[in-house]
This record gives sequence, structure tokens and C-alpha cells, in this order.
Amino acid sequence: MKKIKIFNETIAKIAKINTFRELFNILETEIVPFFEVSYLDIFILDTRELEYNLEKHIARIEDAPKTAVNTKLGLKDPIVVHLLDEKRVILPKELNKNIEVALTEQRKKFLFSLRDELVELEAELCVPAFANDGLVGIFVSGKKISKEEFSLREIELFSWLAERSAKVIYEFNLIKKEVELFISSLSQIINSLEKKDPATKGHSDRVAQFSVVVGRKLSDQIKDIPYAETSLYYAAELHDVGKVKLPDNLLKKRGSLNKEQWIEMKKHPLESVKMIRPLEKWFGTTILDAVLYHHENYDGTGYPYGKKGSDINILARIIRVADSFDAMVTSRPYRKALTYHESFSELKKGRGTQFDPKVLDAFSEAYKEGLFKAIFFPQLQDEKEQDKSHP
Repeated sequence: MKKIKIFNETIAKIAKINTFRELFNILETEIVPFFEVSYLDIFILDTRELEYNLEKHIARIEDAPKTAVNTKLGLKDPIVVHLLDEKRVILPKELNKNIEVALTEQRKKFLFSLRDELVELEAELCVPAFANDGLVGIFVSGKKISKEEFSLREIELFSWLAERSAKVIYEFNLIKKEVELFISSLSQIINSLEKKDPATKGHSDRVAQFSVVVGRKLSDQIKDIPYAETSLYYAAELHDVGKVKLPDNLLKKRGSLNKEQWIEMKKHPLESVKMIRPLEKWFGTTILDAVLYHHENYDGTGYPYGKKGSDINILARIIRVADSFDAMVTSRPYRKALTYHESFSELKKGRGTQFDPKVLDAFSEAYKEGLFKAIFFPQLQDEKEQDKSHP
């Protein structure tokens, strides 16, 4: 009874989560140990491609089967076809009986192909996750570590788990579809902005990628923010969208801005927030604050409101460092690009004044670990110019 109580508590946790990352964490730390299975694969429906992608492979033991990370199940795959038709758990051991009593050769051939697919995955249990009459996910489990067969009660619990998880998957996919549609419209604005100011081409995308890497380094600080990583990515990608409201001569000016022009430039975070406000209904005010405060300085000397320290949204503090770094390593109308070494030297000068020291440390650590290489590569400067020593 105690074990069932623990399982019920875990299911209650799943009902409260709102991201795949949280779901996967619970499955890895609580569900897989509960059922004592060798591995668990989670396939989730890609609503655009109409196929099921392996989103998470959780191995409990070292010699557990390793499913290829790019594994996909199409709508014509035997597993998917069978789950859509039968809408219940697939037990490989039952297939042999079904093959024996199959009424047609066509049915028998299909069951053989289904068994072959399960054998290839070394699956002992295949559980569908249905929501709103749609198959949104598939849980594929390996054998139990004890080599015992799944009991009927365990199969019922696994099915219950899939049902609760399906609601999370379905709701997240709905949000994802709506958000992507809105983001797509804003991306067109960013493209038009980059045409107005070619020096910023790719800037928003790189800042978003830098920010997500650093956000993962600071996961303990952002874990309580709903949709933290997604909010961080979109806030970073859209942080400058309000600049589209600024005149061309201001964006392309080669020299320093005069007082009036600087006042105009400082308005762009406010304009950006106005443009992304519809995102609030999906991500809350956090994403708005991340954009609004991305030019605030840690010591309170930034804009638009002069916020200071922890009063500045943590996502904004991350974007502040990422935005500044990318601006330094790319050429602008008013100056040439700095080397990476020079840029880190400049960032260090702003430690505790412009930048949150903890965020700066995480950024530097990510750089040393080579986590930015894929982001740097498209716009690497002459390698001879770069100081290869760690910042």
C-alpha cells in the first residue's frame, strides 16, 4: 500500500507540471525506479510532421538497450497503427497468441511486422498516451530488471501514468502551436529589422542560443519559473523587436548618439514589450519582464527603470550578458568587432556593475566548456585573431 501511495503522489505531481523537461525528470527519478525497468523510451507526437519522435531515453542499467536518438515512428509504423486501432497496451508475449488465431494472412503478416518492431526495440511493454481521442505519446518499456513479468496491476498503473502524461503532452502541444504561429509573425518583423540594419543579422538568434545555454547552467535559479527555458529563448530572440519602431538613421548611425537620439533608443524595450504582450497569456509576466529589463544594469544604472540586483528578472540578467557579448564580437556601423578575448575582458570590467556576477561566471564557464562553438561557427572571425586561452 505504501508503494501505491508513493505512485499516487507522483501522479499528482505530473498533474501540476507544464513542461516536457519536468515530465521527463519525474519519469526518470520516480517512475522508472518505481517499475524497476531496464529502460523507458518516450515518443511524442510532432504535430507538424505527424510522426512520433523519441524525445527521451531513460536507461536504468548500463547494459540496457540503447534506442537511437533520432528514432521516429511514422503513422504507418506497425506500433502506431496497432495502438490507434486497439487503443490499449501492447504486450509482446500476447502477439504470438494473436498470430496463431489470426483469421487472414494479411492480419498475420501485420502482427509479424509488429512483433519484429518490438523485438528491435527490445520492448516488453508498449503503452499508448491518448488525449482528446488522439494518440499524443507512446511509452515503450524494456524488461524489468528482476526479469519478472509485468503484473496486471503494474500494467494498469502504467496505463494510468500514460493517461495523466497525455494531458501534459496535449496541452503543451496546443500551446506550442499557438505560440509558434505568433512567433512566426514576429520573426518576419525581426527579418525586416535586420534588413534595415544588416549589421545585426543573426544577432537575436545567437543571443537566444547563448541565453539558453547559460540558463541551463543556472537551472537551480530558474527552475521555479513556468516554461523557464522556453520563456528565456523567446524573450532573448525577441528582445530587440521594438527597434523596428526606430528610424533608420538612428539604427545605422556610425557615431555616438546625441541626447535626443539616446532617449529614443532607450524606448525600444518598452516597444518590444508592447509587441510581445500576447505571449503573457501563455508564459505569464516573466517573459515580458525579461524583455523589458534586458538593459538594466546590476548596479541600478541601466534603463528603462534603473532596477538593481535581484529586482531585475533573472532571465533579463542572462540576456543582458548574452546580448552584450554578441554585440561585442560582431561588427557594427560605429566600430569593428572585438576578438573573443577582448570581449571577455570587457565583460569582466562590468562584473557587479553592468552584469550579475553569477550569470557572468556561468557564461564564462559555458565558453570554457566549448558549449558556444556551434553558435560561434557561422560567424567565426579569423582564427589567428582569436586568443585561444580561456577567458
